[in-house]
Amino acid sequence: MKSMLTVLSAGGLCAAALWTLPALADDVPGAQPGDAAMTCEQIGAELAPYAQQMTPAVTGLAQTGHELNARNQKRLAEAMPEAAALTAAATAAAADPTGIAGRAVGQSEMALQQRIANQALAEDKPLADKMNGQMNTVVEQAAPLQANPRIQRLMQLAQEKNCH
Repeated sequence: MKSMLTVLSAGGLCAAALWTLPALADDVPGAQPGDAAMTCEQIGAELAPYAQQMTPAVTGLAQTGHELNARNQKRLAEAMPEAAALTAAATAAAADPTGIAGRAVGQSEMALQQRIANQALAEDKPLADKMNGQMNTVVEQAAPLQANPRIQRLMQLAQEKNCH
């Protein structure tokens, strides 16, 4: 009889533990009743106002990044004929058993890379400075949101539910 009571008591304790686990999960900072049942759409809807706060700063940062990327792609395209000529010269220089021609081509390649890098620094400095300021703004705006327990809980739920 004693072992039967022990089994029943153990079973009751397990049931009580399982019953209280959801309550403990809701004790997570930022949790609200019903969080576990939220759909991705509901999570997104609750996060939307916070995302809207960040949208102008993030959009500006993205636009500046695209502009910098476009400038870089243009510079690389402009340098392509010279780079192709250097590749052809390097192929021809490979036949030189002394290696002198290969070293000369290598120096020319390094000079081209340095010229492109210097050009990028000079031309893109205003945009790079603008981008740094925009990045600082995004970080400043994100800091209070990261400290918000409700937002963190919603982000955790979105990750757990594989919301995209």
